[in-house]
Amino acid sequence: MIDLAQVRADTAGCEDIIHLNNSGSSLPPRAVVDAMVGYLRDEELRGGYEVFADRNDELELFHTSTAELLGCSPGDVAFTSSGSDGWWRAFSSVPLEPGDRILVSRSEYQSNAFGWLSAQGRGVTVDVVPNTPEGDLDVAALQSMLDEDVALVSMTMISMSNGAVQPVSQVGDALANHRAIFLVDACQAAGQLRLDVGALGCDFLVYTGRKFMRGPRGTGALYVRPGVLDQLGAPAFLDGRSAVWTNDNAFQLAEGAKRYEFGEVGFGGKLGLAVATKYLLDIGIDAIEARVQVLSTYLRQGLASAGITVLDEGTRKSGIVTFNREGVAASVVQAHLAAHRINVSAPERGNAQLDIGARGIDQLVRAGVHYFNTESELDKTLEVLSEV
Repeated sequence: MIDLAQVRADTAGCEDIIHLNNSGSSLPPRAVVDAMVGYLRDEELRGGYEVFADRNDELELFHTSTAELLGCSPGDVAFTSSGSDGWWRAFSSVPLEPGDRILVSRSEYQSNAFGWLSAQGRGVTVDVVPNTPEGDLDVAALQSMLDEDVALVSMTMISMSNGAVQPVSQVGDALANHRAIFLVDACQAAGQLRLDVGALGCDFLVYTGRKFMRGPRGTGALYVRPGVLDQLGAPAFLDGRSAVWTNDNAFQLAEGAKRYEFGEVGFGGKLGLAVATKYLLDIGIDAIEARVQVLSTYLRQGLASAGITVLDEGTRKSGIVTFNREGVAASVVQAHLAAHRINVSAPERGNAQLDIGARGIDQLVRAGVHYFNTESELDKTLEVLSEV
C-alpha cells in the first residue's frame, strides 16, 4: 500500500495545484530537489571538479538504482540529458546502409520521427506497422513485414497521444532471432509500469527523468544490451568519457553503455534522477502501477458519464487519459482548467502525426494521472470541465 499522506507531504506542489500533467513533466519529491540544490551549493563553495572527485561514488547511485529498476547491470545504463538525447545516441550508432528498412510503430513521437525520416535521405526505407482495430501494434503484421533488409525496429511503449500500452515483449519475441536492432522509447512508461529489459527483449531502451519518474528536467537514461554492442558503430558524438584518444589517428570506445555517456553533464540533475529512482523503488513499482490504474479508470468513467469524448485506445491502458470537449478547442479547455489551478496538456498533431494526424484530430486534451493524485482532485477536475 502507498502511504498517500506521506507522498503528498513529500510533494510541495500538492498544496496549491492539481497536477495532471505527469505525462508532460511531473512534480518531483522534495528529496529530489534537496539533493540537486545541495549538490549545486557544494559546487558553489568548493568547485565542480573537486565536488565530483569527492562525491563520484554517490553519483553512481544513478547507475545502480536504474539497473535495479530495469533488471540489468549498472554497466548497461548511461545517463543522458533527455529521452530524445538517449534515443538519438542509440539511433546514431545503428549502422544503416542504403537498402536497409526501418519498421516503426504508429505511436512514435516527433523527435524519433525526425531520426528515421532523415535516414530516408540516405537510401533507407521506412515502413509503418499497422495497428489492430483496438489500437495495439499488430504483431502478426510486423512478422509478415520482417525480412533480411529490416535493420531497425523503433517502437514507443506507451503512446503520448492515446495512452495505449503497446505489446513490446511480443515484438521482442518476434525479433529474437532476427538481425534487426530493437529500440524502445519508454518515456511514458518509466515510473508507471514495471520495466524488465530482459523480458521486453529490447536492445535499447530510453526514457526521460521528468515524466512519471518524477525526476528533474534535463535528465534521462539509456539502456544498452551488452550482446548487441558488436553490431553497432560509434555514437555520433563522443567525448573523453565515451572514448579514449589512443594515438594521433585512432580512438577506442569505452566499455558497455559508458560509450553513450558524456563526461560533462549536469551532475546535480544526475543525482536528482538517482534520488527520484530510489524514491520510486522504495514505494514499489507494482503498487504505483495499481494506483495509477485505479485513478485513470476513475477519470475515464467520470469523463464518459459527463458526455465528454474519451480518445484513448489500446486493449491495455495507462495513466494517460486523452479527451476532447465537443465544440471546444483543446487549448481552450486547457486554459480553463489552468485558471482553476489544474494542470493538463494539449498535444497537437505535429507531436504524433502517425496517431493524432491519422485520426483526423488537430489537438486533444491530455491528463496524466500519477499515484499522488486523489479521487477528490479528479472530482474537482470533472466539475470544472462541466463549466466549459
